[in-house]
Amino acid sequence: MGWQSWRGIIPSLILITVIFVSQIAAGADDNSSAPLAGNLSLDGTTFRDLDGNGFLSPGEPRLKGWTVLLMRNGSQVATAITDRQGHYRFADLSPGLYLISEDLISGWNLTAPGSGSYQVNITDKPGFDLDFGVVGPLDFKTGAQIGEHPIMHPTPDEATLWTKQYNAAPGAYLSPMISAKLAAAPGTSCNLLNNLQYTASERNQGSCGNCWAWAGTGVMEIDYARQMGVKDRFSIQYLDSNYNGGCGNSGACCGGWLENLASFYKAKGKAVPWSNSNAQYKDVSRSCGACSAQSASSISTSPSYSIASISAVTIPTQGVGKETAIANIKNVLQQGKGVWFGYFLPTGNAWSAFSSFWNTKAESDVWQPDSYCAGQYNYQTGGGHAVLCVGYDDTDPNNRYWVMLNSWGKSTLRPGGLFRVNMDMNYDCQYPSLGYAFYWMTLDMSYASSANNAPATPDVPEGSAGGLINSAYSFATSATDPDGDKVLYTFNWGDGSTSATSLVASGATGTATHSWTTAGTYSVTAKATDSKGASSGTSTGRQVTISSNRAPGKPLAPSGTSSGSMSSTYSYFASAIDPDGDTVQLIFDWGDGSTSQVGPVSSNTKVGASHSWTLPGVYYVKVMARDCKSADSSWSSSLVVKISDTANRAPNTPSTPSGSRSGYAGKPYSFTSYATDPDRESIRYTFDWGDASSSQSDFVGSGQSSRLTHTWTSPGSYLIKVQASDHSGAASSWSRALTVKILAAKGDHQRESAAGRARSR
Repeated sequence: MGWQSWRGIIPSLILITVIFVSQIAAGADDNSSAPLAGNLSLDGTTFRDLDGNGFLSPGEPRLKGWTVLLMRNGSQVATAITDRQGHYRFADLSPGLYLISEDLISGWNLTAPGSGSYQVNITDKPGFDLDFGVVGPLDFKTGAQIGEHPIMHPTPDEATLWTKQYNAAPGAYLSPMISAKLAAAPGTSCNLLNNLQYTASERNQGSCGNCWAWAGTGVMEIDYARQMGVKDRFSIQYLDSNYNGGCGNSGACCGGWLENLASFYKAKGKAVPWSNSNAQYKDVSRSCGACSAQSASSISTSPSYSIASISAVTIPTQGVGKETAIANIKNVLQQGKGVWFGYFLPTGNAWSAFSSFWNTKAESDVWQPDSYCAGQYNYQTGGGHAVLCVGYDDTDPNNRYWVMLNSWGKSTLRPGGLFRVNMDMNYDCQYPSLGYAFYWMTLDMSYASSANNAPATPDVPEGSAGGLINSAYSFATSATDPDGDKVLYTFNWGDGSTSATSLVASGATGTATHSWTTAGTYSVTAKATDSKGASSGTSTGRQVTISSNRAPGKPLAPSGTSSGSMSSTYSYFASAIDPDGDTVQLIFDWGDGSTSQVGPVSSNTKVGASHSWTLPGVYYVKVMARDCKSADSSWSSSLVVKISDTANRAPNTPSTPSGSRSGYAGKPYSFTSYATDPDRESIRYTFDWGDASSSQSDFVGSGQSSRLTHTWTSPGSYLIKVQASDHSGAASSWSRALTVKILAAKGDHQRESAAGRARSR
């Protein structure tokens, strides 16, 4: 980002001191009021991002029929389908932290938000304009998008004013211990990016000239993470919407200096998390003079990070020599503080050269900023920019550089939004009509302790209203902490036992699992305890009725052949009924020391298992049922199976089928046959109906007959025969055939006779 106008200029390094009163505090912003929790909602628009800039531009079509997903604590809680205006809405939400994402259609890509989803913490205000930009494969050509960004243009009077402000500022603290360490061990590196939570594509000021706010806010975020252990994004939009009324030529998009950031936060007394309702950055398409895209009153300030005081100090870099200037900047970075770097280039050509460097070089390339020292500064085409210095590397004495995080988004060549600045530069670089070219600044932050506030009473635990003893059930609840502290949840199960979760973020859901050993009705409650030990009240209880689990009923004896030969495979069948409707497994005991297990299957489902015996003898086959809660039935009665040592023999030839020898097409007729098996295995019969079709009976005992029914569709003479096969698969010869004469259907025959009589008359 850059500035289009300036209210003053500071020709050197300034360090801002910030004192935070408490880690986080809940409350309403100026000119705002908190609606009822029942009014909380989240909404936005899905649009076709034809220009690929990640923001809804005039004329871009809004898309109907897209699915938007709402998640909470890793679980999907709702979906919404966009209407003809591309709009979606989730209404009647309870306070908490939500994740909103788009269910992308195949072949489409997401351009907004840059992180792929929105994380929004709603407490007192609804969230809106949570838009999703998508592009199809033919919408625009991918590749490096060269953006245009404004730069600052201070007037001569503004430059003079800022020089006076700089000269009046105190110096930054430089640690003697770090100075000694750096002197004793040159050739080091430092990287503070791990203390900064950001998404490169979303760190994009667009056409708004508020780079001074992006860089300064980054310094605040890094130091807050260092000292307080909380890594969070602070809202740039909160500053934009509130700064000098959020409109006109004195708005944030018209430029500013780090002192302006300090004055703003001193007056407001708080920083607002990016994830608050409507605190996400929206001013990407705004420019100097226009009003902010988000009204100040719509931005939720609950929770917020309270600030007690803030002041500016300088890091000495001019007039001290290059190595001392480098050591001073490194000293501040080694303290764990980010550095605000403002720089001026004297002409439009100089800025074109930097733009070319940014757009065409990789993040590993190093920029030399002092090529224009002593040149004439042009107040019309020259200008300035501010970025965040997050580290350095001088392990290679021939390639020493500072690491800078820009606010111009990302590109293929710059996926992290970073660039490098040559450490071996002229820190005294000046332009005769302007003053110094480079300004190194940072924030010196301290925090005052405050009374700890207990978390809010958790929601009624969510979970099953009923269940069975010795079965585990999960319950969940959530609560917010007014100080933003992490919380753990303690569930009271109503049976004299409790369970505690691990610490989770304020507003996040905690889950615990429990099983009851005795039937009865229990009240499950929860309370929240923050990381400092303060506890909430107890939630309203959820009533849970626990019943005893009943074992499956005793199965009937398995069905199947009662005789056979060793090494032949036989199938047996059984079923069981569970009184609770649970699924069951059937365990077959083959009487030879082995078992087979089938299932789980639904209650009262017939299942089969196969077995072969390796030795002759008499075996007692039985079956037992086990439900999904490990309750066992008693064993069934046994089926006695006799296994012989002889080879399996095929059944004898069945008897000639008996039944009607004549009939009519379309009418069913039944036929019977029987056969015996020399091994006394059960057998089944296959009836060949003589019309290219056949039917097969169930297995029956040796010597038992089977009766099957068939309907012929056409008149004719048909030969019916029967074959028997045993459980081992051996088949008999076909029986002698029975001839059956099928006539045309009675109605057809009568009509033909009547027609013949009519012709004869």
